[in-house]
Amino acid sequence: MKYEVKIKKLPKSETEIEVSLPAELLESARKKAIEHFGLILEIDGFRKGHIPEKIVVEKIGEGGLLEEAADILLKEHFPKAIIQENLDILGQPKISITKLGLGNPLEFKAVFATMPKFELPDYKAIAKSSKASVKSSEKDLEVTQKEIDDVLLQIRKNKAHLDWHKAHKEEHWHNHPEIKDEDLPPLDDELAKAAGNFKNLDELRGKIKENIIEEKKYREIEKRRAAIIEELVKKTKIEVPEILVDSETEKSLAQMKDDIERMGMKFKDYVAHTKKTEEDFKKELREPSEKRAKIQLIFNKIALAENLKPNEEVLGNEVKQIMEHYKDANEQSVRIYVATTLLNQEVLKLLENQN
Repeated sequence: MKYEVKIKKLPKSETEIEVSLPAELLESARKKAIEHFGLILEIDGFRKGHIPEKIVVEKIGEGGLLEEAADILLKEHFPKAIIQENLDILGQPKISITKLGLGNPLEFKAVFATMPKFELPDYKAIAKSSKASVKSSEKDLEVTQKEIDDVLLQIRKNKAHLDWHKAHKEEHWHNHPEIKDEDLPPLDDELAKAAGNFKNLDELRGKIKENIIEEKKYREIEKRRAAIIEELVKKTKIEVPEILVDSETEKSLAQMKDDIERMGMKFKDYVAHTKKTEEDFKKELREPSEKRAKIQLIFNKIALAENLKPNEEVLGNEVKQIMEHYKDANEQSVRIYVATTLLNQEVLKLLENQN
């Protein structure tokens, strides 16, 4: 079907569209909404999935049915309207219903970001010079005896901590006496076996050295990547759409809340303790969020210029694994997230391989 669409260009590469859907579509979607609620409602005296339409309407209410019907229509027809108008959306659109009532067309408005027009700098030259500025030497990857000893000391402390809890099973908290040097287990082959089934202490030392080297290599890679990204951001002039910045800010705030709750504190208590408001945190997160959004736009354009694409097999497998662990997640959103992550990795590989 041909959609009635009005398009309005907004500042900072944002677009607003108004879409009108025929009244008969809303009537059809309302019937689907009744079927949907009929399958999930649990009402005494009726078998699940066999609830009369009249009871469903009474239970949900006409407003609830129309909201569900509108949601059904938006999921189906919004993407089609976007394809019809050949619009390239970035991030999550902000959609609002402007007209909803049986016998009338369903009208909605959507505001979203589109790819801003900007010129890429010579990203290959930037990558080459940035890599050279942080080039590591063999000395940077050397492992000192102190570094190995520090890890061994931590292993002994962890073992002493675990042993204390085994001996005091009734204690579930960590307010036990401070572990002193005399409480630490001896540094011997038995410790190595307990630490990970190593044959002896020498084998454990070897593994620790190997892990430290890998960690140092990883840090060097991250340093080079950071230098490349910093220079790319500095040399790219671009107006980042507000919607993308808002989206990144909300993601950062959600991550902050999760981190705080994992530490055993409620976010509202943390806010009270810091004497800040949620809006204060959003303001603090806004600048780094804008930078991340800018980096993503740059990476998207590099990927397009170089015809880079994520490996479909890897993409499918990772989406499958995530969906197995988070069964309520939206598969399309998970797919976009994984595809973006994999594409970013391809861009970074390209930049890192500039000699």
